[in-house]
Amino acid sequence: MRALLIEPDDGIAAAIGRQLDGADVAHHRAVAAALDDAMLAPGREFDAYDAVIIGSMEDAGGFVAALRNHGVRTIVLCLIDRRCTATTVELLRAGADDVIVKPVASAEIRARIEATRRRVHGFTTNAVRAGRLTVFLDGRDPEVDGERLRLSQREHAILGVLALNHRRVVSKECIYEAVYGLSGADPIDKVIDVYICKLRKKIAGSTGGGKYIETVYGRGYKFEAPADAAGTVAGRASHAVSAVPGRGSLLHAADR
Repeated sequence: MRALLIEPDDGIAAAIGRQLDGADVAHHRAVAAALDDAMLAPGREFDAYDAVIIGSMEDAGGFVAALRNHGVRTIVLCLIDRRCTATTVELLRAGADDVIVKPVASAEIRARIEATRRRVHGFTTNAVRAGRLTVFLDGRDPEVDGERLRLSQREHAILGVLALNHRRVVSKECIYEAVYGLSGADPIDKVIDVYICKLRKKIAGSTGGGKYIETVYGRGYKFEAPADAAGTVAGRASHAVSAVPGRGSLLHAADR
């Protein structure tokens, strides 16, 4: 999970950064001098992030509104110094997804990002169940018939992107941006194809040959249970046939 932190104050930014590190949220900080450019940039500039976190800045509501007006669909969380109904209402109406009173705790900020991401994608639980495979949206490894399926960090991230877009085609570019952001330097096709191949082998090995990741030629990949898999259930509200028991309430992406 990655976040863009917009906080002009060095000390506050460092404190928030420590909380993000503690929650395993990789983050970049936008310097004050770049805010105007960021505000005018196309929405795609923000696609590499799971959330934009806005701290102490003048006219935060105006900044949020500008992001939305320029097509930014990334989750926006605003941090405020003290509880204030008027400020909270202003930020939410401007387009913020959540408003948090500082100081923030690492577990809370990650949970709020996860919860917002789940709602944006229409999920009612922390999990997406497809046939024998259950993919969790809160960072845990997936399970096959209740048994843990161990994945590498990037395999886990890619499967999470596909599961978050359950039954929808996700392009290689979207997967690459969600997993690598701006740091990847390898050819997109080669990198994604290698990890998809590894994922397929691990899933097939644990499900008796089940094919859960479909290649849609010329478009990308789609995560869905095989046609012969029984009990296929997604955790979306629109597919609320059942829910994963005991998972309670709560990724990018990223059909962006």
